[in-house]
Amino acid sequence: MTELAEAANSIVVDGGVPGARPSRGLGRRLAATPAWVGGVMGVVLIVLVWWILSVTSLGRSGAIPTPLEVILLFGKAFGDSSYWQAIGATSLAAGEGYLIGNAIAIVLALIVLLNPRSEGFATQLAVVTSCLPLTAIGPLVAIMTQAGSRVTSVFLAALSVIFTTVIGSILGLKSANRTQLDVVSAYGGSRFTQVRKVRLFAALPSFLAALKIAAPAAFLGAVLGEYFLVGVDSGIGILLLNAQFYNDATRVWVLALTSGAIAGLAYFLIDRIGRLLTPWAAGDRGKAAF
Repeated sequence: MTELAEAANSIVVDGGVPGARPSRGLGRRLAATPAWVGGVMGVVLIVLVWWILSVTSLGRSGAIPTPLEVILLFGKAFGDSSYWQAIGATSLAAGEGYLIGNAIAIVLALIVLLNPRSEGFATQLAVVTSCLPLTAIGPLVAIMTQAGSRVTSVFLAALSVIFTTVIGSILGLKSANRTQLDVVSAYGGSRFTQVRKVRLFAALPSFLAALKIAAPAAFLGAVLGEYFLVGVDSGIGILLLNAQFYNDATRVWVLALTSGAIAGLAYFLIDRIGRLLTPWAAGDRGKAAF
């Protein structure tokens, strides 16, 4: 009887199978796996699915080139000056729109901070900018600007970031600890002192997260704006139109992947900056400077 009791206890402890190891060990090993391993596995899986699709009926029709064909064309594009000029022109327009749109969003957030009653107006205005159909606004802006101008591309880039930054900034400024604000007031601090000493630091994580999300949106807005430009012969959007006109699927894929890579790079760089400026929010408590 004693031996049977010991065997039963071992079955319960080991999860129902004699001699089995606890499943928690596998979970711990997965949790300890570096994040980049999951990213690499995801990329490999995507490329594998892409390759399979490229050899099916869709691939044989020319709509989906093989990864090898795209890589070979990438190699040729790297030596083409027009390719880099297009990247530079689109990135410059996206950067201008990014700065303008975020500046407008920050002003709206500060107005809400100084006058809380205006929060409804500011948020509704931000929602309107996100709901406007860019494909309908683009031609209108293009008609009102001169030929050869990139205003349409800059405008759509700016319009693409306002909502994200307004909401992120307002939420961040309102996330300040009430106790800390009361302490500043108790020591005779003004409302501006509260903003400078408490609210700005509290808003940094949300604000930087909004900037991080807005960067790819600005670039993609700039690319879309180039579809409506007149008298401009450089830009990723211009090259996409040219590739579509000649039904060059491989070139379209190269340009689409280039756009995604640049947008992802912008996201990554701002994320790195955010981790350096707000290590406490990123979980790097050992690096936080208080």
